[in-house]
Amino acid sequence: MKKHTIVMLVAGLCLLFTGCYKHTYTIGEGATTGSKVAYEHWHHHWIFGIIGDENVNISEICPSGNATIHEERSFLNGIVDVLIGFIYSPTTVTVICAEGGETEIELTSDKIAMIVADPRFLLAVEEYAPERLADATMALQYLELNEFRLAALE
Repeated sequence: MKKHTIVMLVAGLCLLFTGCYKHTYTIGEGATTGSKVAYEHWHHHWIFGIIGDENVNISEICPSGNATIHEERSFLNGIVDVLIGFIYSPTTVTVICAEGGETEIELTSDKIAMIVADPRFLLAVEEYAPERLADATMALQYLELNEFRLAALE
């Protein structure tokens, strides 16, 4: 009976020392509610979690640069930790990316002409890239000159 009590005491102490925790990190503006999980893996740590540091390259996972990272020691991670005797201490890392960001598009010359001909184009250039306003104005003048020439030919 005494042996049973000691085993129960040790098991209780092991469970006491295997508390769950969770850290949340926000990169950029973070992810919005309802965004999809882009990365979820166990990260491996050794000797009470002291040794072992795995980096996650957010720029590869989330091209927008906006992400929310959750690192937690779940109940399952804690059980594995206790069963192996605190030598191996896993954590679960989840990365949720915000929608949007960079993308590659291909524009035809006609579509570029439509964008440049839009009256809002020069306003946008003036607001976001004022140093390029002269180039944008010259492009618009070139476009108008070519349209005039085409109309004259028809």
